[in-house]
Amino acid sequence: MGKLVVVKGDPVSGTDTHNVTGSATIPGPPPSTVTYTGTGDFTYNGAVTGQLSDFVQINGVPVALVTSRSTLNAGEDTPPDGKHSGPQGCNFLPATPVPVISSLSITDKPLGTGVPNAGAGSALLTVGGAKVLLDAGKIDTCSGTGATADSTVAANGQEFVTAD
Repeated sequence: MGKLVVVKGDPVSGTDTHNVTGSATIPGPPPSTVTYTGTGDFTYNGAVTGQLSDFVQINGVPVALVTSRSTLNAGEDTPPDGKHSGPQGCNFLPATPVPVISSLSITDKPLGTGVPNAGAGSALLTVGGAKVLLDAGKIDTCSGTGATADSTVAANGQEFVTAD
């Protein structure tokens, strides 16, 4: 059975690992601050937004190709609440012996852009020579700057055109 074709605005979600730096507070009398440098995992919440088909649309919405790009949703990279910002990371390595990380910043640049993985796209359907992006396709988010990028796209913008 075929998979739904991805269109502009379809969500991209997953996890990236990024290099981080900042400070941590060691509690106790007196509290002291130390520098922290390592990696952490961050939630990627974005959407397919750029380099879409100029030729093929589904219900008036441009089709996504393996040449398309995703971007983080607005505010996702803004501390303190953005899930793709220093304070919201987890699984920090090296594991910190201190319980309170005071501030962290992601040092990888550029931040937020995703590109379809080399294995993504339809084996049969192309537009202008580029494979059409399909539901559950792997996306290398943050331009592959992190140690890992494990994100996927979900076809939510249309529900009737499928391909293999």
